[in-house]
Amino acid sequence: MAAMQLDLLKPDLIRLDWEVNDQQEFFERISAELLRAGYIRETFHEALVERERKYPTALPTMPEAVAIPHSDVEHIVKPFIASVRLARPIDWREMGNDDVVHPVRFIFVLGFVQEDRHVEVLQIMLQAFQDPAFMEQLSAAQTPDEYYRVLSGMSGIEAA
Repeated sequence: MAAMQLDLLKPDLIRLDWEVNDQQEFFERISAELLRAGYIRETFHEALVERERKYPTALPTMPEAVAIPHSDVEHIVKPFIASVRLARPIDWREMGNDDVVHPVRFIFVLGFVQEDRHVEVLQIMLQAFQDPAFMEQLSAAQTPDEYYRVLSGMSGIEAA
């Protein structure tokens, strides 16, 4: 089974109940925070927007769709997963099916420095996101620490 290193989940990049009106506002806000925290290069925002336009990242998981936007490795300074729960869902186009739009409240921005890591991480995350009990725990988390504890309990996570 694939494994994911726990240190990819960054407690300092967990944001709960953000108010954003659309994907553009989300990308601007998360890019500004990632840049300020030293995780990305200046080029990240534009690369993220362009990649999402070409290859949308909403996944129609049940009980809730999630989005997993990311960009190429040259825009990343140090690896991370930024986990954001929105206060209200925003529209996000489905991966592999541009015509379908999902309301998305859970967003996981991936930043990797090796091309090959994202496949195993996506497998682990997808498995967790399809578990209604797991998603309910994410939804019910009151603090970033609680949210982090739920995420770090995903099956397939290994301590660094």
